[in-house]
Amino acid sequence: MNIYFAGTMQSTFIQQDADLLSENHKLTIFDFSKHTASFSNIHKFLFYSACEWNNVRKSDVVVLWFADYIALPFIIWAKLFCKPIITHVGGWEVYSAPEINYGNQLNPIRGAATRWILRNSNICVVPSKSYQQITKKVESESNVVVIPNSIDTGLCESPLPIKNGVVTALTSMKFTRLLKGIPTFEKATQGMNSKIIENVPHHELIKILKVSKVYCQLSYTESFGVTLVEAMACGCIPVVADRDALPEIVGECGYIVPYGDVRETRRCIQHALSRSNPDIQSIRDRAKLFSREREKTIVEEVLQKLCINH
Repeated sequence: MNIYFAGTMQSTFIQQDADLLSENHKLTIFDFSKHTASFSNIHKFLFYSACEWNNVRKSDVVVLWFADYIALPFIIWAKLFCKPIITHVGGWEVYSAPEINYGNQLNPIRGAATRWILRNSNICVVPSKSYQQITKKVESESNVVVIPNSIDTGLCESPLPIKNGVVTALTSMKFTRLLKGIPTFEKATQGMNSKIIENVPHHELIKILKVSKVYCQLSYTESFGVTLVEAMACGCIPVVADRDALPEIVGECGYIVPYGDVRETRRCIQHALSRSNPDIQSIRDRAKLFSREREKTIVEEVLQKLCINH
């Protein structure tokens, strides 16, 4: 199958999605990060995307990351040449949280563009059931399919050193301190051996997770949580906020706390740290549910059904 794939290839999870598809299919990739996809250079982006009409025409399926304005030209080409469209929803595009100034739906123009994209995609892919509901609420006519993200489950089998301390992760984007619940983490872990992991190479991240006993994900919202699953694969006891996809991932193998509740978060972290023999294997087994093999199987089923029905 020939797949036209447009996305920001600098993002690790988008590159992983392309790698997964390329195992069984031929990909033609349009890298937004190399074609000035920022809004300030929209004129250049429109020129480059207009030149892609023939590549879209020769494809069997068009796969897009994300449901934002950058997807618009490719959906127009795909519609013109009657190509089925799969659009991935990262989360931000369908969210609206004015209290933390987060979400594409806060912007009337870009929010409307997202809704149009959702309506005009044959399939909208989200990584969790919670975001399936959120996406359907934003655009009821969208056809939303859940395909959970995945990790290298080989992490679940690797030997672990002696564990100690509490960690959380933070990206470098400006709005992420509140989004990721960093103020709650800092207050809840005062006086503890705690660390915020920020801007480290992936192999270094895994090293830190392997020696840490507790991993916190105290976010306002998450559409999934790849680092959380990797932490569980590395035997960290998860402490997560009761928001959106986080309880779906953790299940019964960790602690779920009210978002922003410093006292309860601290109590659960202390309890996790005090456990002399936590059932690490059950936590790692939970992480195994999110394997690349499972994701690949679901993706292939979606592609086959899409091409048969289109």
